[in-house]
Amino acid sequence: MSTIGKVSAAAPWSLAAKGTRFFFSLVTSMIVVRLLSAHDYGILAIVRTSIAFVAALAGFGMGNALIRYLPERETLGAGSKSLFRFCASVQGAGWAIFLIVVFLCRRPIDELYGSAVGTPLVAGAAFLSGNMVFTLLQCAYTATFRTKTLAFLQTGLSIAILAASWGALRAGWGVIGVLGAASLPYLAVAVFAAPRLFRSLKGGRDRLDRSRLFRYALPLAAVEILNLITWRQSETLLLGHFATPEAAGTFDIAYRLPQLLVEFVPETIWPLVLAAFAEIYTRKKERLGELIGHYFRILFLLVTPITVFGALFGDVLIEALYGAERATAGMYSRFFFVIFHISFFGTPFSMAIYLLEKTWVNLLLSLVFAAVNIGLDLLLIPRYGLAGAVPPVAIAVALSPLLRAAALRRIHGAISVPWHFLGKCYLASAPLVLLLPLRTIAPPAVALVVLAISSALLLVAAFRLVRPIGPDERILIENSGLPGKEKWIQWFGSKSSRN
Repeated sequence: MSTIGKVSAAAPWSLAAKGTRFFFSLVTSMIVVRLLSAHDYGILAIVRTSIAFVAALAGFGMGNALIRYLPERETLGAGSKSLFRFCASVQGAGWAIFLIVVFLCRRPIDELYGSAVGTPLVAGAAFLSGNMVFTLLQCAYTATFRTKTLAFLQTGLSIAILAASWGALRAGWGVIGVLGAASLPYLAVAVFAAPRLFRSLKGGRDRLDRSRLFRYALPLAAVEILNLITWRQSETLLLGHFATPEAAGTFDIAYRLPQLLVEFVPETIWPLVLAAFAEIYTRKKERLGELIGHYFRILFLLVTPITVFGALFGDVLIEALYGAERATAGMYSRFFFVIFHISFFGTPFSMAIYLLEKTWVNLLLSLVFAAVNIGLDLLLIPRYGLAGAVPPVAIAVALSPLLRAAALRRIHGAISVPWHFLGKCYLASAPLVLLLPLRTIAPPAVALVVLAISSALLLVAAFRLVRPIGPDERILIENSGLPGKEKWIQWFGSKSSRN
């Protein structure tokens, strides 16, 4: 099977797993938000954001190195086991070092926030071991296109985390209980799945070029940390210090829901497409521009309707899922749906730069974005609190696609964006505006159900009228494992795509 075919066939399993995971994650977040007090949820938000930075620092970019180089070594027929073993050992050493650092800093952390954050942070760092091991397994499964197996594992994990979170909160274990419930299932699954995966990788004694590995992975790890500042709720940490844990919790809710809804698509596609890029680029470098176009089409076809729905009805979502007492987060969540969508214009360019092994370019760009973000945070959050935390993210994100496109043109030459196709996606999603009067027809939970059903029906009609699927998109769908793919082409394809 061609690489495009493997990616297209793997994508439905990844999307199904991510969709299932999204559903259970959403239910879990509803339980956690509703059963924790506003103060405790703020502490949890601060700890989870801090742990994300610890994971990025301790990981040294090894997960991304697996995605980049495992397909190459599997294609060459040897050396995959040594690569996996090395990545696991580096990541394990990093976790141990940072666990000790967090433990030694627990009291200064309490003083920084004026609340008991240090002990939950140590617990979260300890529990992180399971997440990190599973992340390596996930990267290896993705890089070898074994998304069906990964889908089953992730589904089981989501159910286990939901059950464990409910049990921990009902038992009164609070923030530490939630952290344990969200991490220990990963460790259990990793222990179960790792031996079988490792045996399936190709052996051999092919030399592992560690210098090349670190040249790629370390800048990527730095980029990941900088991306946490720009594209994750790093403002949570500053709000916890300059404002209150409650403000940090409100920001986290407003940020996390759009993140769950919108980003599950690109997060699923990113490793698959990067693995495909790596394999194809190894064989035929001139196809880079073609694959950038494919990525734009897949990405915006899936995320545009979700973004438009969230921008219009994000506040209804917040109240329906988390309760009227969280309504303050609703207005901010609508902004974040739009902000996340803007960032997607730079995602294909960023991936191409990684493939070209110019990770230092993305590192420099990420430094610019993070500097803008943090500079504006420090200027606005101490003065305006929660309201001052949104503009820095928006401005930094808006710079991303412009600077990444300029950098890629300088490195690679001319690039093209399928603007005509993107325009069709926006045109097909625009009729959701007609549903705005339904926002207040009933209590939020009822209104959300009515809006969701009405939106689904309206989107099907609009996409069938606009018919965004052309010849290029038809190739992707025909090579995919989508059920009823012929119907997709028949309903939403242009005449030229069906001939």
